[in-house]
Amino acid sequence: MSRHPLSTALSGLLFLTGFFFLNFTSRIIFSPLLPVIEKEMGIDHAQSGSFFLCISAGYFLSVLFSGCVSARINHKRTIVLSSFGIGGAHFLLSTCTTFPGFQAGLFVLGLGAGLYFPSGLATISDLVPPAYLSRGMAIHELAPNIGFVAAPLICDAFLAYLGWRQGLALFALLIVTGGIAYGLSSYGNTEKGNAPDLSGAKVFFRMPVFWGMVVLFSLAICSTLGVYAMAPLFLVNDHGMEPEKANRLLAFSRMAAILMPLVGGWLGDRFGKQLVMAVILFSAGLTTVALAAATTGIWVTILIVVQPLLAVCFFPAGFAELSKLGPVQYKNLAVSLCLPLSFLIGAGLMPTLIGAVGDAYSISGGFFVVGLLMIAGGGCSLIVTFLNRKKMLV
Repeated sequence: MSRHPLSTALSGLLFLTGFFFLNFTSRIIFSPLLPVIEKEMGIDHAQSGSFFLCISAGYFLSVLFSGCVSARINHKRTIVLSSFGIGGAHFLLSTCTTFPGFQAGLFVLGLGAGLYFPSGLATISDLVPPAYLSRGMAIHELAPNIGFVAAPLICDAFLAYLGWRQGLALFALLIVTGGIAYGLSSYGNTEKGNAPDLSGAKVFFRMPVFWGMVVLFSLAICSTLGVYAMAPLFLVNDHGMEPEKANRLLAFSRMAAILMPLVGGWLGDRFGKQLVMAVILFSAGLTTVALAAATTGIWVTILIVVQPLLAVCFFPAGFAELSKLGPVQYKNLAVSLCLPLSFLIGAGLMPTLIGAVGDAYSISGGFFVVGLLMIAGGGCSLIVTFLNRKKMLV
């Protein structure tokens, strides 16, 4: 496909950004619904945390092998298929009354959602002129930040006017309609994708630094998505907030963090990406531990806002470092391999761990444990960074 002027490409880019918003929100919307679902289904905190493990497991597999799908049906049809997968999963979840059935629905949701991202990025690269690509990507990346804010408010509307099951069914209808509209539109990349090169993966799997980045990204994702996933249970169960008030506070905390990645990018360029990654992760761990230890409402409110302000600053420097990893012929493969693994751990296993500790002690205790892991990861990274700088000076 030919390149378009930015003004012409903007409408297609905004269409895709809106679709990405629905894709992302479809996965995180269960966080503000957790207290209600947990009570209705009679499940414990560990089972609630496993919801995100099921989504992450499906997402992990789907992102890894999405190239096999787009290689057969092209990128545009893959995005439409993603909408049908997400919508079908939400319809299924709106009718599920058993815990295993709900887990299966969430796994299907992850499978559907994961198909989008590689084809979405390929479509943006084709749609937006090279000189404006960074700005095009920045517009697209507004979607998850807005989703963090919108999801709790959408859930409040569900609970106030529809009920959460009817709300999920309505959301399913919305995303399927969006997928059909995208399929019928003139937008989209009709080129076919490439099946994954598993031989290249062996190069990274033999690199200790790659596994170090997986650990750091897992902890960073936990500091954002993992903490977000379990925050409503923390606010409602541990601090006695009404679900509506907890959701409004959660939305406000993420509204304040929308522009912070720009600060993180500037810090990485100014002070060094490795140093900023380590300091931010260490600081996010400290604020997570402080949040777990907070006993008064005012400190809980302050720390629930401050924690994501720090945590989101990790990713600009982190992605820049990760994209440089490995041989030139495997450009961006490190990102493609690291992110699904890190998402599975940070947004799947970590919320389950928080829930398990919550059953044994409290959700605050779960936050305390993962906060200590962040501090340990950031501290070790700081030591390695200073040792590397010392070697360069010798």
